[in-house]
Amino acid sequence: MATVPFIFPSFILLLLLTLASLTTQSKPNVNPFGFLKSLEGCRKGQNVDGLHHLKRYLAKFGYLDNHPVSENKVTTTMTLNKDAQLFDESLEEAIRTYQKNYKLNVTGHLDAATVEQMTKPRCGSPDIINGRNTMQKDKTTSSYKSRKSLYGTSLYAYKGQMWPSSEYQLTYQIQSGTLVKGAENMRSVVADALNKWAQYSPFTFQEVVEGSQSNLIFGFAEGEHGDGQPFDGPGGVLGHSFYPTDGRSHYDATENWSDDPGLYEMDLNSVVLHEIGHLLGLGHSQDQNAVMFPTIGQGMRKRELQQDDVEGIQALYETT
Repeated sequence: MATVPFIFPSFILLLLLTLASLTTQSKPNVNPFGFLKSLEGCRKGQNVDGLHHLKRYLAKFGYLDNHPVSENKVTTTMTLNKDAQLFDESLEEAIRTYQKNYKLNVTGHLDAATVEQMTKPRCGSPDIINGRNTMQKDKTTSSYKSRKSLYGTSLYAYKGQMWPSSEYQLTYQIQSGTLVKGAENMRSVVADALNKWAQYSPFTFQEVVEGSQSNLIFGFAEGEHGDGQPFDGPGGVLGHSFYPTDGRSHYDATENWSDDPGLYEMDLNSVVLHEIGHLLGLGHSQDQNAVMFPTIGQGMRKRELQQDDVEGIQALYETT
């Protein structure tokens, strides 16, 4: 009797390897903010290993004035300051402010809801800049003129970080050499987003040849990329942009970008629309529906300016 090759186990092995590969590709990467989950439940008076990471997170986004960790730029060694692991009064107050900004229950400790919010992918621009909370505004008036001094974005007007009227015709370019998978349509994404802001502001935008001088520059980078704000990998800081009149807008090249996002992908259109708000001078919004809200989930789309976004840009540039 002729023997039949025993290929069934080999077929099963190949099938399992294929499924494992597909599963790996579909699952999200490790969240750079995932360390917060191990700190859940900590509160004032406790000494907690790893608490300095929470302090560093809050300092990065403006909630703590001093940094609990100093970094040696040459050796990249980290040195903990005294009491870096202590949950002190300043940390409690920082968490309370964070909870107010994100409309969470104000407990002052790291509860589950606060951890859940903190671990979401977000913009790298701080919520609090030089002690001014960009996410708090007065909603008692409907006058744009009076709201300008009360809206969270007033910081940038106060600091002179607005585009002067002589520069309302802004030029821009895309750094095509930095584009990554999922961002192949960056030119059309940027053009569409700029047009949406132009509808409610005095600005016009014109693309210029790459490498020439322009007001705005869009590009991708990973890790440390020369501006002092290194990216942290997939699922953490998505991008950051500099306020007028700097014009640089950077996006983390390691994110799983898409202009048609699936469950574990970041919507490029939504993030670009948000970052352009910063380029024009807007801070973060407390309105969870607004484009200028700091966080956005994987697969989520925010492609249209909301009332809060429109009021912000019109308050900043005194247009109606």
